[in-house]
Amino acid sequence: MYKANNNIQIIILTTPSNFQITAKKVSKIALDYVVTSYKTKSILDVAALIKHLDLVITPDTSIVHIASAFNIPIVTIHEDNRDSHQLFAPTSKYSRTVFSEFSDRLDGYNVNKIIENSINLIAKNEG
Repeated sequence: MYKANNNIQIIILTTPSNFQITAKKVSKIALDYVVTSYKTKSILDVAALIKHLDLVITPDTSIVHIASAFNIPIVTIHEDNRDSHQLFAPTSKYSRTVFSEFSDRLDGYNVNKIIENSINLIAKNEG
C-alpha cells in the first residue's frame, strides 16, 4: 500500500491484552509509517480512534459496525459464509469484503485483494 501511496500512516489496533505483543511486532518491522495505536481501554476509545481514520481494514465485526456508523471506507475480511456476511456486512458508503477460502475460519484470504481494495478505496475517498 505504501508503494501506491506514500502519504499513508498505518495504525495497528489490538486488544489491551495483546497490546505489548503487537507493539513489539510493529517495532520489529521498523517501518516509520506503521505504528501501534494508543492502548484503548474500552470500545468507546476504539470508536473515538476509528472516527478519525480514512480507511479501516478488519476481520472484527464490531470494528466493522463502528466504522460503518461513521461511514468510514472499510475493507473487511470474512469467512466464506454468505449468510454470516449478510448479517455482519459493512454499511459504509465505500466498502469491500475479501473472503477466505473457508466457511468457518479466516485462513486463506487473499492479501493482494485486501491491498488492491484498500488502494482503490483510498483513491475514491481522495477523489
